[in-house]
Amino acid sequence: MMNYKEFKNKLEEEIKIAKQVFIIGHNFPDFDSLGSALGLYHLVKSFEKKAYIIIDDDFTTLEPGVKKILDENKSHYKIIKNEDYEKLVNKHSLLVLTDVNKKSMISIENNLEKIKKIMIIDHHSENELTLETDKKFISTDVSSASEIVSRILLDFKIKIPTDLANFLLAGINLDTRRFKQNTNSQTLDIARKLLAKGADIDYVNNLFLEEFESYARISNLIINGTIIQKYSENSLAPINVSFTINRNMPKTIYKMEDYAKAADRMLEFRGIDAAFALGYINENTIHISARSGKKVNVGRIMSQMDGGGNNQSAGGKIYNQDIFEVENLLKKQIIFGLPDDEDVYEEPKVIKVKQIPRLKKH
Repeated sequence: MMNYKEFKNKLEEEIKIAKQVFIIGHNFPDFDSLGSALGLYHLVKSFEKKAYIIIDDDFTTLEPGVKKILDENKSHYKIIKNEDYEKLVNKHSLLVLTDVNKKSMISIENNLEKIKKIMIIDHHSENELTLETDKKFISTDVSSASEIVSRILLDFKIKIPTDLANFLLAGINLDTRRFKQNTNSQTLDIARKLLAKGADIDYVNNLFLEEFESYARISNLIINGTIIQKYSENSLAPINVSFTINRNMPKTIYKMEDYAKAADRMLEFRGIDAAFALGYINENTIHISARSGKKVNVGRIMSQMDGGGNNQSAGGKIYNQDIFEVENLLKKQIIFGLPDDEDVYEEPKVIKVKQIPRLKKH
């Protein structure tokens, strides 16, 4: 794998050679996937090359903040569907993946044969499903793809407009859980420089505001569908892992970000060391969102489930399986994320979460 300097130089070289550059993040883009893609678009345009961002998802199914960015900026960026990509791609094209490194997580996974050159920018762990290319910069020590792309833009001294600074900061904000994890001095320095470029922290925070319907749906999922399993290993203190499923109506379909938010929220409870939220995103596909503090490596766990991620944030998909069988399999894989290979765990117990207080009528 290339180091950062080698990759940055190679990226410049490949963009200059290419007739056009296609940029793609993972399916159902979040703020990091979208922010880094928009940043790469500006990079490509700075070299006076054609740039396209591939998003094949229905915008109405996306998280409200992501949809807001796309709706307000679709006239400023060439955002295309898979069918457009199929018409435009040729042997002189360059494809750049951002915030993803696995073929199964991009919408054009079955239509890559015409692309001769592929580059990857990511912060999620690699595994056997990672797209093969020697032109990649993947670092699990970096907070987000948006941090990497911001650094590239700054190093190339490319002008970062205020709106782009906001989108990049939103990506960093998301994947650091508002700078609570995956944050080091470089992350903070990049954030500081984006603020100096005009990023507005109030605007970024407003992107994260949840609609009440979404808040209520996720809260109900957590309250009625979470169990805690305790893992004890040798001299180490017990590790508490939560598993969230809609246990009353397990075939209920949620958005991917609902599971991510449920896992994030569980990690805010005292004593929870890792959180997994899982359920259906369509009638045949189960999505798993995994989050942890510093004690459990959820990326390693999810790699055992054909997923991936980094130590503290990971995910994956399972097809045509029973949700409770997947949960049981997941419980058995927790051993791969523990500091010690030996574990003894207690039977699950139902979590007791205080009900959300009702608003008083005046």
